[in-house]
Amino acid sequence: MFSLILLVPSHAAAGENEDIADLKRMLQELKAENRKLSQRLSTLERAPAARRINPATTHERATAVATAAAPAPAVAAPPAAPPTLPAPDLSEAAAKRPLGVRVKDLEVIWAAQENATRQIIRDSLSKTGPKINSFLSLSGVVEGVASRTGSFTGPTQENLALGTAELDFDIKLSDWLTGALVLHFDNGTGAIFPTGNQPVVPTNIPGVGVDRFTLDRTHISVGDLMQFPIAARFGVEVLHFGTSTGVARLDTLSIGTPLTTEVFENRQTAGGLEFAWPTPPRQPPPAPVVVPRVSPLVVAPAVSQLMRWLGYTPLPERPFRPTPVTFPFDPAPFYGSVMAYRGSDSIIPGRTKIDDYNASLGFRTRGHCGVPYDQLKDSLICPWTLDFHVDYDTSVFESRFLRTSYLPFLSQIGRIPGVAASLKTSFGPFAFVGEVNAAIQDARFIDGLGITRNMMPMTWQASIAYQFDWNPWIQEIGAQGDYISVGYSGSKDMSGVSILQNGIPTRIGFVPQHRLFLTGGEWVMDGLKVAVEYSANWDYPVSAGGTGRVAHGWFGLIQLNF
Repeated sequence: MFSLILLVPSHAAAGENEDIADLKRMLQELKAENRKLSQRLSTLERAPAARRINPATTHERATAVATAAAPAPAVAAPPAAPPTLPAPDLSEAAAKRPLGVRVKDLEVIWAAQENATRQIIRDSLSKTGPKINSFLSLSGVVEGVASRTGSFTGPTQENLALGTAELDFDIKLSDWLTGALVLHFDNGTGAIFPTGNQPVVPTNIPGVGVDRFTLDRTHISVGDLMQFPIAARFGVEVLHFGTSTGVARLDTLSIGTPLTTEVFENRQTAGGLEFAWPTPPRQPPPAPVVVPRVSPLVVAPAVSQLMRWLGYTPLPERPFRPTPVTFPFDPAPFYGSVMAYRGSDSIIPGRTKIDDYNASLGFRTRGHCGVPYDQLKDSLICPWTLDFHVDYDTSVFESRFLRTSYLPFLSQIGRIPGVAASLKTSFGPFAFVGEVNAAIQDARFIDGLGITRNMMPMTWQASIAYQFDWNPWIQEIGAQGDYISVGYSGSKDMSGVSILQNGIPTRIGFVPQHRLFLTGGEWVMDGLKVAVEYSANWDYPVSAGGTGRVAHGWFGLIQLNF
């Protein structure tokens, strides 16, 4: 019994020693954590002070050297310094806050200053723009399209495709010698120049195309129309006929293609002369203008709010003053071109001469109703622009669509001339495009069923667009912020013809009689555009060789521009 009594205090003493050891260990860990936080706090408090002192000293030395080296300008406004990020609170009250809170606040400020430094470096490098060297600059576009489209004769189809992948090299050796080279992605399955393996057995199953980059457009220009009224031009490019320039994203705001471009776009190897008159007089450049930024209103704010709900907190960025923009001089009001090219041997077999021509004559002007731009922010009419031109081509069946679709009959059709008239204008936040393209002679031939055909292809289009968050300094509607667009195009004598394929009559060479686009888009951030579109296509009636049906479609687009 006595031994048991002696064991009781020994066990109590051992338990007490273990508790004391645990407390000591926890105290040591707390001290170590406090030392780390104190060291981190000291580092964060020293870093902003050093950054505020050293750059100021460097700036003072640089300013002194620059002042001594360069004479003072006649009139100079002192540049306003950009707003600075908040400095850490080193007051006595702040020192009494919990250590962890002080460290967290300083870490946020430190991260913001690091982000601002990276932003300054990024902005400095961005001043070089897309230039590769002093003569060559690079730009381009990558575009993805998702679609659900109906057909006049088949089921509704869904697709996800690479709409465009393009690299543009712009060359400028001097104001008098410029050029361009554009490479375009092609999956090798198009009708223009298909590549890839062909089916082994005689069936209608197509071969698999081989992806490739091909030369899409290129040109050399000798002359400066801002200094002399005539320039020479040679290249592979789209000839002037209507509004098409060969760059769909610049020609229209819709995702789909207007019938005017689809039917009559004519890409050739051509050379000739351009002119613009009268030559603008030499004068000092206009004063730089700070252009207000157009903000996205739908997609970007929604995504930003969703990211915040999911816990993302963006780092604060140093605000910068917008860079003033110097707008270019207005070009000469009258302009035009005369180009020559060698047409297809399918139209005139065995031709030996360059005897096809394209000519264009246009007029352009702009105005602001005699009111300063800063007083036009609520205007629906001013500033305004107008660009009207007429075009003539000796052979409209040289266009890509007409040449490939009517290839079996081109030797019967021969050379068919055509004319085009187009108008592009803008009034305040609105932009309008109107165009009519047509052959001016009948094309007569016998189709694959022995039926005599007589056709005079004709297309037209009209579209209107509206720019949200508009301001008078915007140069192009739909090139920033949010926009909506409604476009209609139509055709005449384009119901198609019939040929025999494996003994079965097949309709070829047709486009819809009417086409409607309803488009909405937003530039979510610089260089990134998203858009959605509804389209409706009405076929020709059965009595005119069509199906009389309507095909509906939905499209979604994401486009990266760089």
